Amino acid sequence: MKKYQTTFKVALLVFLFLLTFTPNKFVTLSAFLLLVVSLSLFIKDSRILKILSFFIFVYLWYLVTDCLLLIPSYILPSPVKVLHIIISQKDVIIPNLISTLKITFFGFTLSILFGVSLAFLMHLIRPIEDFIYPVAVISQSTPTIAIAPLIILWFGFGSLPKIGVVVWATFFPITVNTLVGLKSIDPDMVDVLKAIGAKTSDIFKFVVLPHTLTYILTGIEISSPYAILGTLTAEWMGTDIGMGLYIRRSFSSFELGQVFAGAVIIIGFSLITWGIAVSLRRRFTRYLGGEK
Repeated sequence: MKKYQTTFKVALLVFLFLLTFTPNKFVTLSAFLLLVVSLSLFIKDSRILKILSFFIFVYLWYLVTDCLLLIPSYILPSPVKVLHIIISQKDVIIPNLISTLKITFFGFTLSILFGVSLAFLMHLIRPIEDFIYPVAVISQSTPTIAIAPLIILWFGFGSLPKIGVVVWATFFPITVNTLVGLKSIDPDMVDVLKAIGAKTSDIFKFVVLPHTLTYILTGIEISSPYAILGTLTAEWMGTDIGMGLYIRRSFSSFELGQVFAGAVIIIGFSLITWGIAVSLRRRFTRYLGGEK
């Protein structure tokens, strides 16, 4: 019986998928909606659904631009055209992408070190927390798009100002999560270790670090998508190479396909960065016994 149910589900999904190729717009869109609903009902694995959601989005994009022609190409280029631009302009895109990824990597690495160090400093010295925390909140209430031009004007168009913009855009969640983790450490456990003569380094190794690590990784997970966006913002304001420059020049030339190509690449690498951060958090959390 279960075998027949599986066969019926597969046959239904294939049938609905084939219906989306019909020339009738109403039938196509109805079949697509039923296909999405059927997939969400038939597939129980959340990981598979998350992966399928990406392909469903791209397929919907393809339907409304290439098949049904609901949206003109000068407003929304088709995914086929965007893919063609990425492949045909790879010699231009790759150097710009490498430059953007370098800035993102160094900026985000520095942001992690700065955010964690600032949190430890604020935890150890309360007056510093009282002084710096409001300033940090104010810094995050200032849009990156507003502060980036000032940083570029003050420090020039080199790599250092762009790294500074990335740090500005990403350090706060890391600092806040690390500080929350430090404040949630059980003081009784620390007192017990001190009573039996444990060194400060041992307390840090066996209590502080394991407890705080999950909070640090959560902050990194939250900040990771904004790292490459911070680089993009800085490059948009002024640079001689980078995906921000590529998108800005494409926009100025009214090459919407190239703008979408740059945006798709940026979104893709933002998702990859976020996925790596999520994977690290889950791996370490399971290792420390906090997640099954």
